[in-house]
Amino acid sequence: MIYINKTQLKQLETLLTQSANGIHLLFDKSSLSKILSEPTESDEFFTFENLNRVQALLGEFLQQSSFEKKRQFVVDLDNDSYELLVRSYFNIVENTVLESTKEKH
Repeated sequence: MIYINKTQLKQLETLLTQSANGIHLLFDKSSLSKILSEPTESDEFFTFENLNRVQALLGEFLQQSSFEKKRQFVVDLDNDSYELLVRSYFNIVENTVLESTKEKH
């Protein structure tokens, strides 16, 4: 379980809102393009092991006190952790956008 305070929640909401509008400040555009252009099956991606890693990564990410520290945390990740965080983050962004859409088809 990840516990976040009001400041961390506000920071996350701001980042998600920016990402939903196509502004991805945390991630390198070329690596984003590469990672997201390669589809992955959700049942392969969201394994128990990966979900535990995602929870740990997101927890550590959210503990960073400023945007600059969050950005540096992302930059310092190994390739596998970076991809896992990117895919998880954009899954959250996608779900946030879908939930905020008034009309569902």
